[in-house]
Amino acid sequence: MSLLEAPRLERVASFVPETSLPVADLAGPLGLDATQLRFFTRFLGLDRVAVADGLDLADMLAGAGERALAGIDRDSVRFLVHAHTMQHVAVATPGLLEDVRTRLRLDRATAFSLSHLNCVVGIQALHIARSLLATAGPGDRVLVVTGDKVLMHESRLIRDTTIQGDGAAAVLLGPDPRGDRVLGRALTVLGEFYRGIDCDEALQLAYKHLYPDALAQVMQDALDDARVAAADIAAILPHNVNKLSWKRIAGALGVPRDRVFLDNVGKYAHCYSSDPFINLAAVRADGRVDPGDLVLLASAGLGATFAAAVVEIGEGNQG
Repeated sequence: MSLLEAPRLERVASFVPETSLPVADLAGPLGLDATQLRFFTRFLGLDRVAVADGLDLADMLAGAGERALAGIDRDSVRFLVHAHTMQHVAVATPGLLEDVRTRLRLDRATAFSLSHLNCVVGIQALHIARSLLATAGPGDRVLVVTGDKVLMHESRLIRDTTIQGDGAAAVLLGPDPRGDRVLGRALTVLGEFYRGIDCDEALQLAYKHLYPDALAQVMQDALDDARVAAADIAAILPHNVNKLSWKRIAGALGVPRDRVFLDNVGKYAHCYSSDPFINLAAVRADGRVDPGDLVLLASAGLGATFAAAVVEIGEGNQG
């Protein structure tokens, strides 16, 4: 496959645990007082948090992968890529990705993982997959799986910002012309914030001020790369961090706020780099987008990283 023959997103599937907890039930473990709890629920829009009790990370990744691979020739998958946010993705689990590869019966696939871009790594993985397929054989595919599991309740909290949930997604990229097409992309890294939540107070305040404009800018960069206007976007599919900043971001882009898909913020909370794909699977399943519609995937990560991709919805089966 040449670079001119960009692969399509043949399948996009999600795996979110059936179990969830009200944010109020996590107030104690997270150390939230009544005022902080009210801030997270009323202002940030968080209601419940997806919690994968009884499941390990391999269960979640394999669950998403199975849904994306239903009816697909597994020998056509040449690469299995795990895009994860946390550098340590599980408790001392040697061979995690090999376990997933075996469960999914991907006998011909080379497996590796991507990290160090935090919660934008899933969107960036689409670009990595395109590069892998540029020199692959006819009919070859890449399966990208995204997902992290919170190892303890205390690590679920990003102060004044969000609560982390458990979830996974899978994107199968290949040559099927009925799949979704990536028209444009953008990635920005603001390295002065590389320490994330460990930045000093002045840098944390600076990040809060620039965050909406920085995310809006990378989304505009992706639109420019795709050579489309913001008004042409049927839906913005963001990370599920919170609802608070989207009025300003949508305004900066000139997009009505009701085009920003925020339904899953309250249902699942922030499932790391899986959020945009969980949301893409959701709007397709709900019939909110049609073939030919343009959607804009967007995410931000501590560090500070920002990424976006413009995707044209195809006609294929999406898992």
